[in-house]
Amino acid sequence: MARLKSFSGLVLGLSVICCITGCGARANPQADATPTKSSANVLPNSVSQETAVEKAQPRDDEVRKPATTAEAAAAIDLSTFPLLPGAEEITTRTVALLDYEARHKTFDVKNEYEFQRRNLLERQWKELSDSQISAGYAEGEFVYSGFHLYVTVQLHDEPGKVLVRLRNDSNVNVSKLPAPPGAKLVNVEYNIASYETSAGVEETRKAVRKLLIDQGWQDRGSRGNRLILKQNAVELTAVVEARSAQPDKTRIAYWTVQMSTDSPTPADAGGDARERGSF
Repeated sequence: MARLKSFSGLVLGLSVICCITGCGARANPQADATPTKSSANVLPNSVSQETAVEKAQPRDDEVRKPATTAEAAAAIDLSTFPLLPGAEEITTRTVALLDYEARHKTFDVKNEYEFQRRNLLERQWKELSDSQISAGYAEGEFVYSGFHLYVTVQLHDEPGKVLVRLRNDSNVNVSKLPAPPGAKLVNVEYNIASYETSAGVEETRKAVRKLLIDQGWQDRGSRGNRLILKQNAVELTAVVEARSAQPDKTRIAYWTVQMSTDSPTPADAGGDARERGSF
């Protein structure tokens, strides 16, 4: 159902656990603020053209301590973020994740995506790069005070409806997470850092785990070939696997997701690979 967006240069061969905007509405494992209905909010006044075209600076080199729930909510609280007029079934509405369906009258998603964009610009968020918008799908990444917010809007299978998702990918600078000696940073896209090394998979996995634990990340176990770690209210996924096209190369990928509570166990399942597409 869901449309999966592929990322060039990130061919990790990970299986997609969750579709980008829900193959229909699903209950989120964390139910700290998930109403089933909400009154629609009016479209905000248009921001100035000067603000609208302002883009964020390139990714910085700052190393930040993973945010707590309170720190994330101070940057943006998605449980109170305005909903589209015509908002209907809300799958998830927490501090760090907003996922819902809405009615619309147009034949594309441009207006519905612009609603999210305007609200974020009014709150001093900036686009990290140009948003990608087509008739049936739109996505973009926004930053504020070190936090990365991923936004998607796409047409529902049911005519006249759209699926909307806003997810806080945390304040962690994934390009500054520790990597084993000899590992080369290949790419950083949508807050996913990809590395490559000539070392073996098991050797690399052990080295990655030790480096992250030494940096203060808590080991929360694994999901298949993924190491799951946590620090404050941020969940970190580390993937280490062989490249099928180049068996002598090992790929490493890091990504994070902000959780909506400081639970001792991973709560928001939004960190799965990556809900926004396959590598």
